[in-house]
Amino acid sequence: MSALRLSFAALRPDAAHGHDVEATLGAPADAQVLALAREDAHAALELVYGAYKVRVYTFLLRFTSDPELSDDIVQDTFTKALTALPGFSREQRVLPWLFRVAHNAAIDHIRRRKRFQWLRLPQLTGTRHEPESADRHSAVPEREHIEAVLRTIAPESAAALLLHALEGYSYKEIAEIQACSLTAVRSRIARAREAFRVEYATTEPPRSSLG
Repeated sequence: MSALRLSFAALRPDAAHGHDVEATLGAPADAQVLALAREDAHAALELVYGAYKVRVYTFLLRFTSDPELSDDIVQDTFTKALTALPGFSREQRVLPWLFRVAHNAAIDHIRRRKRFQWLRLPQLTGTRHEPESADRHSAVPEREHIEAVLRTIAPESAAALLLHALEGYSYKEIAEIQACSLTAVRSRIARAREAFRVEYATTEPPRSSLG
């Protein structure tokens, strides 16, 4: 396992990784959702919202530093899903579509704000989104260090790296989420990896405030 993956392990909420989380949480099959959406869009939306809301919301928190804004984007994303789901093709994958809509809304907000800010740990601490670990105190400085490094990376590149390293999406899937070419995804992830390695190696981790 690479040093990058070992570092990013500190940001994961549990041992499950990438698409395996869907199976762990008992997420519905896309075919089931789409069949239901053709009969009852509201029932399909309720199923999708219960399965994926927390993952989309947590992803947005890392972009915006703003729980209220993240919640607004989540609500807008799933509202769009209500009208979109009945028209999906049988090959359409639901969660990547949700990530794409939420990702685009967050990027638009970041561009308007003209700065990129990741959620600081204190805003997660004490909420149901705070990752649990066997030794939470020792993990705090590592997470803060990683988040500080990620804030130095361009938004699109950082998002691509997170989607690949934490959510487990392939380059092709990320290209679909980010509406760009495979070449662009490869370039974004390569730049983000290199920037992460350099910054991670040359910056000092913060001292834990919990110790």
